[in-house]
Amino acid sequence: MKRNILGPRIRERRREIGITQVDLARQIEISASYLNLIEHNKRDIGGTLLRKLANALDLPLDKLDGAADRRLLETLQEIAQNPEMLALDVEDKRIGELIGRFPGWARGILALSRSERQATNTAQILSDRLNHDPFLGETVHKMLSRIASLHSASEIIDQYPEIESASRDRFYAIMREESQRLCKLGDALASYFDNAAWARRTLTPLDEVDAFFDKRQNHFAEIEGRAEQLYLKLPEGKAAIRLSAARELVNKRLDKVVQKIIAAESQLETDVARTRSHEILLRYAVAAVLVPMEILKRRAAELKYDLEMLSDDFGVDFQLIGERLSALPAGAENPRFGFYQANASGNITLSRNLPGLLVPRYGSSCPLWILYRAQQAPNAVLRQHVQLPSGEGFVFVARAANRGITGFGQARHYLTDMCVLSDEDARHTVYAPDPATVFEPVGLSCRTCPRRNCRHRVIDPLTG
Repeated sequence: MKRNILGPRIRERRREIGITQVDLARQIEISASYLNLIEHNKRDIGGTLLRKLANALDLPLDKLDGAADRRLLETLQEIAQNPEMLALDVEDKRIGELIGRFPGWARGILALSRSERQATNTAQILSDRLNHDPFLGETVHKMLSRIASLHSASEIIDQYPEIESASRDRFYAIMREESQRLCKLGDALASYFDNAAWARRTLTPLDEVDAFFDKRQNHFAEIEGRAEQLYLKLPEGKAAIRLSAARELVNKRLDKVVQKIIAAESQLETDVARTRSHEILLRYAVAAVLVPMEILKRRAAELKYDLEMLSDDFGVDFQLIGERLSALPAGAENPRFGFYQANASGNITLSRNLPGLLVPRYGSSCPLWILYRAQQAPNAVLRQHVQLPSGEGFVFVARAANRGITGFGQARHYLTDMCVLSDEDARHTVYAPDPATVFEPVGLSCRTCPRRNCRHRVIDPLTG
């Protein structure tokens, strides 16, 4: 913890409860001059003296020593590195003092930053949908066609006033029909945009599935408990034999559990989404049988979340371990993982999202992600230490592998699997970057990335 939080916090709390330096120093059995040095961050403090201060100031120890503000400090430091903040010459060396003296303002700045990031994410979603949703393109094309028909009919009536009545009536009928069709198209388009929750509305079955998994944070406790019991029924033997047995057990014992989960989920509005979710949850259940959660948590901590070692340890492939790590329940004891898979064309074929890292569904992600470069070095596990324009840091761990038929003359079809951790969570893993490792600046997509000097930009940002 940065000590520059502690001194101002002690001083502000002492003034808040109306105790002088002399009185407080006497209570904790030190000199007033030494207390003055502590309050101005010129002396470190800990152990017994810190506990005495916490008791004298009637504060929980974790609040006084800054443990509760550790994440706040780190996040504000990341925010201070945003290009917009750097241009303002913010006092990033005094963030701890801000938290110590004005914790409410510090939390307020963080809340505003999160709000801005959420707005940026929403803009990205809107941009992706406006550019790639086939409904919009088709509807606008039909509207233009109707307008052209109306224009042609009205021009004929205007240019030929002596046209015979039968022909004039036919043109009037055309204008009436085209006007009615145009109104219907306009109503459909207005209804599309007029939904109050449009920015969050899922427009495809794949979006519904993603929203379903996001809501559950990629974890299904109803499956996990039963899967651990089925793990004990797996036969010894090769990985293929265990995989086949796991699938058979899941189909017989967990299919009804999966159906119940899907039936109770309001996020899944379409039959296609429910069918797709059923398939994915059955696969989730098979993975849970092969790699039970409680065993995974213990072994992952022992191996410092090394994906290759865990893959060998459980006798499963890299992808399955990545998906299982993304299902670790949220909590202080577990690092949070996201998991993404991309094919050779750069399309995201599977996503288990990590809060704070929104992968575009309707457009391309940043080409600088190692997710798209890993196929240059197949079967090698690569690490990338990245920083988003928001200042948030992440660690990407990716490996590309051939999923096609092997053999001479056969085309290689590579898929890339990538696990994602926040910079803070990565510190608890084997993938923790060396302190000297610099961030690689990346974005989410070109449309929302403010880095205008990026040589890899392929489209102007949404902000103009």
